[in-house]
Amino acid sequence: MIRYALEDDAQQLVKLRLAEQKELHPDADATSDKVKAIEKWIRQSIGNVNTLILVSETDGKIGATCTFVVEHNIPGLVDNGNYAYMCNVYTVPEQRKQGIMADMISQGEVELKARNVCAVYFDSVSASMISLSQKLGYVHRTSFYSKDLVD
Repeated sequence: MIRYALEDDAQQLVKLRLAEQKELHPDADATSDKVKAIEKWIRQSIGNVNTLILVSETDGKIGATCTFVVEHNIPGLVDNGNYAYMCNVYTVPEQRKQGIMADMISQGEVELKARNVCAVYFDSVSASMISLSQKLGYVHRTSFYSKDLVD
């Protein structure tokens, strides 16, 4: 069942975030400060009007999650300035390739349209995420630049 995250889901969502991060950064340490920061963000974001956290639950266990963070930017001449950044997209290995994430993203898009969001964007190095997004109609539009501000 796909649903919105609840406060009671926070611990499971922390575990999923850590699993996702370990897949991306196998040599990184999950220090207590980092785990606390992840938990704080999740707890503050659940129920936040500008954050949509979806989960896929089976028998009380969350096996997938997808988050959309809504940004209200200055409107342009061709859009209203309301965008959503898709992040924390993760499915446990044993539930992958079942269409769960495609359903979650599609359900999120319906909600975002109702909230007057004009576009969704994400960045990823995951070949499976890039492939899935293309199947769902996402296109590579531009490159963006970033600069690390923390040593």
